[in-house]
Amino acid sequence: MEVLPAPSFFKRVILTILGYSVFFYLFFLIFNTSFRIMGVDVGDYIKQYLGAFFGVYLSATFLVLGSSVVFHGFVGTLFCFVYSLMMHFKQRTNSSNLQLILPNSITLISYLFLIDLLGFMHSVILYPQIYGEFFFFRHTWADGFLYFLTDHLSPNLFSFILLFLFASQFLISIFSLYKFKNKISFFVLSHLLLTLVLFQNGLLLPSILYFFLLPLLLINLQRIHIRTYLILIPFLVFLLPFPLIVDSLYGYFTSAIPNKPSIFILSADSLRYDKLGFVSGDKTITPNIDLFAKDSIVFHDHHTTIPRTFPSWADLLTGQYAMSHKIRDMFPSKDEQGRIGAGAFTTIPQFLKKLGYHTAAIGSFAADIFPRANFGFDEVLAPNFNARIMMIQRTAESQLFLLPVLTGSFFGGGNFISEIDGLSTWGDGSRLVDRFKKVVRRQGDHPLMVTYFSSVVHFPYSPAYPHYKKYTNPDYYGKFKYLKFVDPTNSNIPSEEEVAQIRGLFDSSVYAFDVEFGNLIFYLKERGIYDQSIIILTADHGESLYEDIHGQGHGEHLRGEAVTKVPLLIKLPKNSNWNQLLPKEYKGVTSSIDLYPTIVSFFDKKEEVERPGVSLLSLLQNPIERSVYSETGIWFSDQGEHFFQKQRIPYPNILQLHQVVAEDDYQIMITDKTYRETIAFSKHRTLIDSHYKLIYIPTRKGVLFELYDRISDPLSTKNLYPLGQVGTKMREDLYSLVKKWEDATQAGDYLLPGTLRNSDL
Repeated sequence: MEVLPAPSFFKRVILTILGYSVFFYLFFLIFNTSFRIMGVDVGDYIKQYLGAFFGVYLSATFLVLGSSVVFHGFVGTLFCFVYSLMMHFKQRTNSSNLQLILPNSITLISYLFLIDLLGFMHSVILYPQIYGEFFFFRHTWADGFLYFLTDHLSPNLFSFILLFLFASQFLISIFSLYKFKNKISFFVLSHLLLTLVLFQNGLLLPSILYFFLLPLLLINLQRIHIRTYLILIPFLVFLLPFPLIVDSLYGYFTSAIPNKPSIFILSADSLRYDKLGFVSGDKTITPNIDLFAKDSIVFHDHHTTIPRTFPSWADLLTGQYAMSHKIRDMFPSKDEQGRIGAGAFTTIPQFLKKLGYHTAAIGSFAADIFPRANFGFDEVLAPNFNARIMMIQRTAESQLFLLPVLTGSFFGGGNFISEIDGLSTWGDGSRLVDRFKKVVRRQGDHPLMVTYFSSVVHFPYSPAYPHYKKYTNPDYYGKFKYLKFVDPTNSNIPSEEEVAQIRGLFDSSVYAFDVEFGNLIFYLKERGIYDQSIIILTADHGESLYEDIHGQGHGEHLRGEAVTKVPLLIKLPKNSNWNQLLPKEYKGVTSSIDLYPTIVSFFDKKEEVERPGVSLLSLLQNPIERSVYSETGIWFSDQGEHFFQKQRIPYPNILQLHQVVAEDDYQIMITDKTYRETIAFSKHRTLIDSHYKLIYIPTRKGVLFELYDRISDPLSTKNLYPLGQVGTKMREDLYSLVKKWEDATQAGDYLLPGTLRNSDL
C-alpha cells in the first residue's frame, strides 16, 4: 500500500492493466489459435490472405485487444478506486482532500486474474461448445476440468460470486460518498456509472479514449467542482435504462393500419419434421410447438426446394426456384445477389412494404445470408459473413478470458465486437428473443412482418446451458459430448455410442429451439398480438443423422426424407374468414415456394409475374395431386468415400472455388463463370409426389436415375427405376419443369442450364 499523487496512477495502474491485457492476448494467440471452421482446416487459406489483406488482420487485432484492454481497464480501475476508499475507511480518514492509496501491481494482477477465471468458468458452463476446439483438439489434457464444471456446477454459482464482488464495490462507493462527500468519492461513483454505460452499450472507441484519459482526469480532479458531479451522476443514472425507455415509448407514436395482421415467419435451421412431438409421439421435445399446432393448419408433407440456407431462403422469399434467380449456393457472386429483389424476383418483404408493413429479419449465425442480398427488409438484426469478419472471429475465439465478455455472459456485455454474433458455436437463443421483443415493442400496433431464424439446430448443435444436457448421455465423455461439427472430408461412420450422442445433441437443440419458440409465442400473447397475427413455423431444410448410409448434414444428396422434408404450420388470424373455410391439416405435398403466393392470395392480390408455386389456401380448398422439386447444394469437399462423392461430377473443393472480393467488403464469392456453370450442371435434382421420389444424377459416365417408394422405403434404399414403373412419367415432368424454369436444354439425358447452351463442358 502506498499513498500516491494522481500522475503515478498511469504507471501503477494503467500500464499494469495494459501489460496484463497484452500478455494474455499474446499468450492465447500463441497457444489457442484456431484455423478450423465447421470442422474444416482453413489455415492455408488464412495465410494466403494475410499478406493481401494485412490491414484486415490489424483491424481484427485492434478490436480484440482493444476490447480486452477496456474490460480489464474498467474492472481494474474500479478495484483500485474502491481499494483506496476502503483504506481510508480503515484509517478513519476524514480529510476532504484524499490521496489515492493504490494496491501494488501483484494485488491488481491477482484480482484481474480472479475476475477472468470466474467469468471463464461461468461461460464454459453456459456455452461449452465455444471452447470445444480448445478442449478437444488442442489441449485435451484439460478435458477433466471441463467435465467437472459442466457435470457438477451451475453457472449461477459464478454469477453470484461475481455479482457479490461488483455489488460490494458499488455499495462501498455509495457509502463513501455518504461518509466523505469529497471529490474522490464523487469521482469514483461517476466512474462506476460511466463505465457501466459504456460497457453495456459496447462503445469501444469512447471506452478506450476514456481509459487513457483517466490519469489526466485525476490530475485535474481538484479543479472539478462538486456541482458538476451533482449533474453528471443523475444523468448517468438516467442513461442506464434509456435505450429500454426509448424502445418502450416508440410504439406509442406509430399508427395502426386497419385489417392488416402482423406476419411472423418463425424458423429454425435444419429442423426436421419428424422431430416434432406431435409427429414422433415424444411429448417432451417440442411442447410449445405441439401446443401451437392446435391453433394452426399443419402441412404434413412439406419440402424445401434446396437443402442449403442461402438458396433455400431466396426461394422461399421470392417464390422462385434457385435455378431461375441463380443463387444456388452459399457464395453467390455480386450479379447473382443483385437479382434478388429485382424484376421477377421481388420478395415477400417487398410485397408487404407496399401494403404499409415494417419488415425485419432477426437471426443468429446462419442468418448471415440476409445482409448479403436485397431481400427487402427494413432492418436486419443478423450477423454478416465475409473474410474480414471471419478474421475477427478467429482472433477473438482464441481469447479464452475475453470470450465471456464478448458473448455477453458477463453482466450485459457482448456489444463490443458485433462480429462475434456470427459464431456457429454460440447457440444461445435468448439474445434473439430479446431482439424480437425489441422489434415488436417498437412497432406498437403498426403492421409488422418479422422473419425470425434460429441457428441452434444447425450443426454443431450448440444449445446453451442447461439444454445441451436434455437428451445426451451424461456418462459419455468423447469428442461429441457438447457439439458435432461436420467434416465434409470424413466419410467414416461413428460408433453406435457416438451416433446416439450426436442424435442426442440434435434433439437437445430442437428442444432449445422449442423453448425459444415458446418465449416468442408467449410474448405475442402477452402483447395481445397473437390472435390477430399470421404466424408461420417452418425451416430452411432438414438434416441427415446417420440414417442408412446418408451420413450427417444436408445439401449433399437427396436420398431419404430427412433433408428436404421440413415442418410447415400456419396460424391465421382468429377473425379471418379462412378459419371457417379451411381444414386444420393437409397431407398432400407442398413446397417452400408456395409461401409467396399464399401471402399474396390472403390479401386478395394478383401475382405480377408467373411463379411456380401455388397458394396453400387454394390447395386447402381444392386439393390436387402434384409434384414438388428440389436440388442439391454445392459440394464443399471433393474428398471422402461417401456414395454421393462417387456419383457426382467432380469440381474443386470450396477453398479453391471461391475468391475474396476486397472491393465488396471482403465478401467470399464464387466469381469464376466456369465454376458456376459446372456447379449448376452437376446438381442432383429430384421430383417428389405423395408416393414416389425420382432423383436425377448426372455423372461423368452418363445420367443415373433413382426412384424410391416414399411410403414403404422412406430411407431410399431400393431403387425402383430399373423396373420401368412410374419413373418414366416423373422423368418427363422433371425435364419439362427444369426446361421451363431454368431455360435449360437437353443433350442426351443431360440437362444443360441456359448459360451452358453454347458452351463446351
